[in-house]
Amino acid sequence: MKTRLIQTVLAATLFAAPLPALAQAAAGSVPNAFDAAPRAAAQAPAPAPVQPQIQPQIQGEAPDIARAEDALRGVIAAVQGAGFDYSVFTPDLAARMRQLSPEISPLIKSFGAVRTVEFQKAEGEAQLFRVTFDNRVTEWMILFDAEDRIAGLRFRPVEG
Repeated sequence: MKTRLIQTVLAATLFAAPLPALAQAAAGSVPNAFDAAPRAAAQAPAPAPVQPQIQPQIQGEAPDIARAEDALRGVIAAVQGAGFDYSVFTPDLAARMRQLSPEISPLIKSFGAVRTVEFQKAEGEAQLFRVTFDNRVTEWMILFDAEDRIAGLRFRPVEG
């Protein structure tokens, strides 16, 4: 019972501490196995310290990449079909896209069918993709606002 209470208090303290403090606490609680090896064999085994489980940040980014790819594919499919679906954009971007649609839509349609969409990298809050069409290779950048609407969308041909 006492051990369970100590573990609960320790866990609550770890979750309440800021991330840098967790890193320092975790680093300070790990014994140096190389220096203590001869002495450890002579001593009675001590209970193992509770180590916090910290998930790598990369795992948290995967859903954002998948969401961005799905949204990008949806925009391209809409343009190559009936036309832009302005409801997926912020009001400002939707207004701008309405102005540019007569120029952009025929251009995107001329690229042909989408063959591949490959994530390249994150640039700040935006995601950069390489989209290979039948007739052209392009780079697309997509950015979302807090309401999960597309707040930024750019594309350019890849030269060479």
